[in-house]
Amino acid sequence: MKPVTFTKSGLDLLAIQMKWTLFSLGIFTLINVIQKFFSSNVDSFYYAGYISSNIYMFVIGIIAISFLTHYVENGITRKNYFYGNVIASIGLSIIIPIILYVVNLVELFIINRFTAFTSDNISINSIMVDVVNDVDGNIIAEIVLSMILSPFISLETNVILSLSLFSINIFVFYIIGWLIGAAFQRLGVIGGLLFIIIGVTLIGVKDSMLRLALDTPLFKSFSFLEVVPEALALPVIFLVIVATLIMIRLLTKRTSISM
Repeated sequence: MKPVTFTKSGLDLLAIQMKWTLFSLGIFTLINVIQKFFSSNVDSFYYAGYISSNIYMFVIGIIAISFLTHYVENGITRKNYFYGNVIASIGLSIIIPIILYVVNLVELFIINRFTAFTSDNISINSIMVDVVNDVDGNIIAEIVLSMILSPFISLETNVILSLSLFSINIFVFYIIGWLIGAAFQRLGVIGGLLFIIIGVTLIGVKDSMLRLALDTPLFKSFSFLEVVPEALALPVIFLVIVATLIMIRLLTKRTSISM
């Protein structure tokens, strides 16, 4: 029997998770259309998707650990599972923003040509500035908001940078979810809870570095990170990604499988 390479497992994992994604995007599109019948001023598909994709990727990242048992039971190594799912998560992180962007263009074309509706393109960054000022050091609220209102670059400002930032955001959320799922499977409840704390801390660091790079205010609980030079913001995000993937590899490398 020819061994399965990590590229093959990666494409398989990408295909499976793309099915989930297309189904979810279908529901999201339907909701977005229905909203427009009840309001003449609704967030555009891209802006609404930018917010909801964070949670979606976080959740399927947690679920991704379930593939480990299936793959090992079918003779695929933990190493190939790990590298395969890294490929899949990168693929998802690139494809989802592009799909949302294309659907958004179609939506805007239809709205402008055939309806009296308007899309609300208010600046998410301006909303975030108000939110940062309002929460005033409530760390729980800040963590929740950092998972919902990630730093943002509008399409009108720069399409490529907007899509790139979108991809980085959801990729980090995916691997943090994957890390937490792996910790629960490898270490049990106590270890899993510990890694929830580690995971949300890493999300906070990522969020803060993006805020530094985009020159937007940091949440008060993470204000100590303002000492990081702006030029190091993106390298720190890269280190967060690398550190998370190393921890996932270490956890999945020795996870016991019930055959």
